[in-house]
Amino acid sequence: MLALGIILIYSFFFFFIILFSLGQLALTITFIKYRNKENHKITLNNYPNITIQLPIYNELFVIERLLDSISNLNYPKKKIEIQVLDDSDDDTSIIVEQKVKKLIALGFTIAQIKRKNRIGFKAGALQNGLIQAKNEFIVIFDADFIPEPDFLINTLPYFSNDKIGMVQTRWGHINPRESWLTRAQEIGLNSHFIIDQGGRAKGGFFISFNGTAGIWRKACIEDAGGWEADTLTEDLDLSYRAQMKGWQFKYCPEIISPAELPNLLSAVRSQQFRWIKGGVETSKKLIARLWNCDLPLSIKLFGSLQLLNNYIYAFILLTGLLSVPLMLLKNKSMEFDHFFNWSGMLITVLIINFFYCFTAILMDKKNIIVAIKEILTAFPIAIIVSMGMSYHNSIAVFKGIQGQKTAFIRTPKFSESKGENSYLKSQKNRQYLPEFLLFIYFLLAVIAEFYFKDFSFLSYHLLMLSGFGFILYCAFEENSGQ
Repeated sequence: MLALGIILIYSFFFFFIILFSLGQLALTITFIKYRNKENHKITLNNYPNITIQLPIYNELFVIERLLDSISNLNYPKKKIEIQVLDDSDDDTSIIVEQKVKKLIALGFTIAQIKRKNRIGFKAGALQNGLIQAKNEFIVIFDADFIPEPDFLINTLPYFSNDKIGMVQTRWGHINPRESWLTRAQEIGLNSHFIIDQGGRAKGGFFISFNGTAGIWRKACIEDAGGWEADTLTEDLDLSYRAQMKGWQFKYCPEIISPAELPNLLSAVRSQQFRWIKGGVETSKKLIARLWNCDLPLSIKLFGSLQLLNNYIYAFILLTGLLSVPLMLLKNKSMEFDHFFNWSGMLITVLIINFFYCFTAILMDKKNIIVAIKEILTAFPIAIIVSMGMSYHNSIAVFKGIQGQKTAFIRTPKFSESKGENSYLKSQKNRQYLPEFLLFIYFLLAVIAEFYFKDFSFLSYHLLMLSGFGFILYCAFEENSGQ
């Protein structure tokens, strides 16, 4: 009875891995089918008044770079209001104050907006700034972004009618080749921005604001209820509330806004935790409301896949853990042998993910030879990192399900100060004890497979073993360098 229960639970979780993979495949096919579909835009004859919001918290090393890039925007100064939403409690505020004075002297309308506390974190800062914003359009940039001078001129024409509430641009990367960790992030983010966002936009499904490098119509934010701080992904939350109210969103992948990828494991882990826990919180908040809306079934289905896709990490971890007793069960009794054709399904999932990532790389590089070389080197490390992050990200999923409140932890930005960044906090090796135990767990599983000469789960266990090994290696390198 116990054996059958393990098989059924494993099958249940693996079913959802397959389901989400099929969702990726559907988005990839949708993207390919409509890849030449273009967004309608108008000629920008009149420059609308805009407010640029820069939500920051302790950004010593990148704040000047951000303000310099904003001051270099090719747009009439008299049409721009800049809000530096400064929740910092370090010397960042001094740098901002000095820089604001210089920009005012140059003719910019700019204000440093300080709050007495960080209630609501980023969402609270944005809502506080929104109340004070005077203009029709709201532009948002996080501290690590470097918008191109023509960003506004290129993006504003996509507000081609009054029902378009938000235009999102694609993220670029200034340091994608810095390490294997940044390469893994690059392929993941590029796949999201090219296939996920592109496929949803071209297929007429809901898309999301990515928290930065986008422009909102102020009326859209207000109509949707404003920024709310009850989830850690206020951007996803507001996006769905706005689109369920009937607002239309545009996605412009041809407009690329460069930004910095975190190059340390601790930074990646904090960022991933925030995104994943927030995504789970948002799914709990909105998925029932989505299905109660008068919307086509396809929008509800793809919307649900987006709201629920963060659960995949928990499914990966749980199926990995259960696969070891299943392997032992298979070699103990032939009674359940017909249940164990898992290798083919795992290979199918990997092929779908390979096709998904390869399509994104090909669209990005526009050269099949270069794309093949890139996918052969980047895809394995992206899969390994995903496996290695499965435990940490599963904790984020479970805390999101439980409704446990956690702080909005900023992702450290480095600029040119990687070696002496005061925001770096030493990560104790004991924090990685779960990954170490999981590494040993899957190492023993691989040894057992060779002992039994049964390799049904070998590929899965090797991927998990490599993933947790990579995480431990990155943690050791980071801690030994501090």
